Amino acid sequence: MNYQESLNYLERLGNEVLTMRFGLETMEGLLAHLGHPELSYPSILVAGTNGKGSVARFLNSVLDSCGLRTGLYTSPHLVKVLERFVCGRQTIDPESFAGYLSRVVEAIEGLNLPGHPTFFETLTAVAFLFFKERKVDLAVLEVGMGGRLDSTNVVDPVLSIITPIGMDHMQYLGDTVEEIAREKAGIMRKNRPILVAPQTEPVDKVLREEARRHGSHLEELDLDRVEVLDSTDGRYCFRYHGQSFQLPVYGHHQVQNAVLAIRATEILNHTGFELPLPRVRDGIESSVLAGALQKICSHPAVFLDGGHNPDAARLLADFVVKHTKRPRALVMGMMKDKDYCKVLGILSSCMDQIFFTRIDSERALDPRELRTACPRGQVVERPEEAYHQALQGAKTVIVTGSFYLVGQILRSLGRQASEA
Repeated sequence: MNYQESLNYLERLGNEVLTMRFGLETMEGLLAHLGHPELSYPSILVAGTNGKGSVARFLNSVLDSCGLRTGLYTSPHLVKVLERFVCGRQTIDPESFAGYLSRVVEAIEGLNLPGHPTFFETLTAVAFLFFKERKVDLAVLEVGMGGRLDSTNVVDPVLSIITPIGMDHMQYLGDTVEEIAREKAGIMRKNRPILVAPQTEPVDKVLREEARRHGSHLEELDLDRVEVLDSTDGRYCFRYHGQSFQLPVYGHHQVQNAVLAIRATEILNHTGFELPLPRVRDGIESSVLAGALQKICSHPAVFLDGGHNPDAARLLADFVVKHTKRPRALVMGMMKDKDYCKVLGILSSCMDQIFFTRIDSERALDPRELRTACPRGQVVERPEEAYHQALQGAKTVIVTGSFYLVGQILRSLGRQASEA
């Protein structure tokens, strides 16, 4: 297959979320036929509800700055599927991607698997092959959803990380935060470290119970050792272990995500890696977090954020109130399975104009449903048009509600995901 044929094949597999199937049997059968590429290098798993993509990207940047050949696998992509596969800081090229996918498809067609691999399972297999052939020293894998039965959970991680856990994907992971936490805890391993962000009391209790059950060494990040110094337009500086760090990205919450990555390197130093703190700082300060409060314009200030649940909305609202100017315009599109009423209730009070739009996805929520929840908002079906209307007269424009909406806006502007 060439690159276009690869994209056509993936499209035939259907929507990434709607066709999702939990379970590892299909993935394990496919990887066995491919020679278990996922076991040819050490891996780190990063799970959680919010911040897992940011932590994974911080960590990849740090490891690269320390001289390791790293692999980074994340999801979803914003503009091109290639964004999901990174070696060092270099995204996979179209020709190589097509080659790896062709090998995975050939394996699929030659096997009698219990079910046809899904979109996500197929891409995860591509990532494992890519990292094996690039001879990575360490792979950083962002869990797709949950943890216990996610396709990435076939590896034997040298370290697992869990970011803050909240209510999201309830139809797949459970109706309570405790049930969701148990699914996330499935990435724990016996006699291996598990680093967790500070959690709510119910989540903390579940994670500690699961760590005891798995025989994992749980450590909760100690934020008392972090001193937040100041902020320039919402990009924070902090001190940790006597070393100052200047974040290149926006939002107070990114301090915690960055410190999780830093603490992860300290844990890795006890497992045979050499990751000196000055190099770690270089990695943090050169990180790029596409779609996470990503600023793409200054006049007016335009921020793109893929947050899509109430906890993410609270973090975004905190940033907007503290670090942006009025009048503010919101461009929002969401998926049907999200708690859009709560998200809107959090964000609407700090916005002067609101535009609801439709994401190009069969999972998309009708923007008229958003307007029913917030009657002062305007419905503008096409995201590009909603975005351009929001620019008129605003000093701040926030585009949020879904990574897919962020990707549509970037594509309409002719931007790559990493362009600021």
